[in-house]
Amino acid sequence: MTKVSPFDSNQAKPLTNNNTSFTQEKTDRGFSRGSSYNAAIQDNKLALDKEERCGSTHHDHDYHDGPSSVDSLTIIEDVVMESGFRGYLIVLGGFLAIMAPFGFVNIYGIFHSQYLDIYRARGASDSSVAIIQSLAAGFQYGFAVVSGPLMNRFGYKVVFWSGTIIGSLGLLLASWATQLWHLYLTLGVMLGIGISFLSLAVTAVPPLWYKKHRSLAMGIIYCGSGTGGVVFGFVVPALINAVGLSWTLRIYAIFHFVCTAFASIVMRVPRQLSGPPIVVHKTMINFQILKDPGFVFLIMSAALFGFGCMVPFLYIPAYAKDVVGLDPNVQGGQLLSLMSAAYAVAVITVGYAADRLGAIRVTIFVFMVTGASCFLWMFSHSYAALACFSIMYGFFSSGFFTSVVAITASTVGLANLGSGMTMIFLVSTPGSLLTLPIASKILEYTGNYKAMIGYNAAMYFGTAFFLCLFMIYSRYAKRADNV
Repeated sequence: MTKVSPFDSNQAKPLTNNNTSFTQEKTDRGFSRGSSYNAAIQDNKLALDKEERCGSTHHDHDYHDGPSSVDSLTIIEDVVMESGFRGYLIVLGGFLAIMAPFGFVNIYGIFHSQYLDIYRARGASDSSVAIIQSLAAGFQYGFAVVSGPLMNRFGYKVVFWSGTIIGSLGLLLASWATQLWHLYLTLGVMLGIGISFLSLAVTAVPPLWYKKHRSLAMGIIYCGSGTGGVVFGFVVPALINAVGLSWTLRIYAIFHFVCTAFASIVMRVPRQLSGPPIVVHKTMINFQILKDPGFVFLIMSAALFGFGCMVPFLYIPAYAKDVVGLDPNVQGGQLLSLMSAAYAVAVITVGYAADRLGAIRVTIFVFMVTGASCFLWMFSHSYAALACFSIMYGFFSSGFFTSVVAITASTVGLANLGSGMTMIFLVSTPGSLLTLPIASKILEYTGNYKAMIGYNAAMYFGTAFFLCLFMIYSRYAKRADNV
């Protein structure tokens, strides 16, 4: 097999032998199929199960990005990737693994409103209640410094099952919480760690199955977040009214376990088709990628994104109650559902646009529009205005999660994608951990929502600014034009 850049699709040409059809990309340097696959797995630091390493070489699969064939492969930066029906199953598993935890995060504002009423009566401040979600977001991103090396050392299956069990237990145990610190440990620490495991594994595995439509595939997967928010935005308030807060959490914990356990079962990296047993590197994070100024601009953008992404999802129900006089459970839940529905549509639309127009260009545009949409929120005094903002914000705020994998892969290469994504998640931690307490303090200090909303808008404009610097540097460094 031959080695090429992962972004020159014009080099791909079909090669057919007696039994197998391949997609092969040509350069001046060639090497065997076995050695290329070894390099793929070693460079991506993903452990294969024994049964996957020694599986049969005959699979009736279709190539995702081209005509149907048998035993189709794609080589991307030394990566020989099995494709076909199993690739679609991988996307389904990723969709469910995102829908259950992130769907809960998207509609957590409903629970937040409930906890505010409960703990305000006990003398707790709003910022102390906001710490619950801040801890969850902080551990979601910050624990990547642990979950990344764990996946390198023990394989993605261990990480998937750990996220499934820890996240489901966090939701279940929260149903028996009687003190605020109980919620810190369950919905904060445990759920955050579970999401960290699941999101990192989902980010690492599916990109190996796709080349041309990688952003679209990841968009479909992250569509699960918006889909979950839409459905649960209507279901959760009805459950709370019917069975109470505690039983709602227990029911959701069961649902979370079923979805993520299915994903843990079906997810795997591409099967080895031939060659000797694979020797997997047990290295940690490759910090050499920090020598690339472009990647430094990218992680600075990610750091600011962590300060902006969660504020509207948490405060829309409270804003609807305090400013407009709406029911935070009913109308607040509906607004979150609208936001999530727009997000679900956008992650596919933005992913498709990123594949066609360039991930960086599209992401800069959507972040600028997201920042501008905050001014609509700032002056909303009716349900209709809040509904317009929810749709607009939900649609355009999807850019980061949709495009970050493709941007990172084009910057550091597939060989360092795991390290790159670990750093992206890590630098997002301070913002995710601090932004809700900061927003709460701004709200408490000023007594109105405008300053808090302005802070949120500024974070998105700052994110877009550093992405612009990244794009300028990429042009200067003559990187591939597809960013």
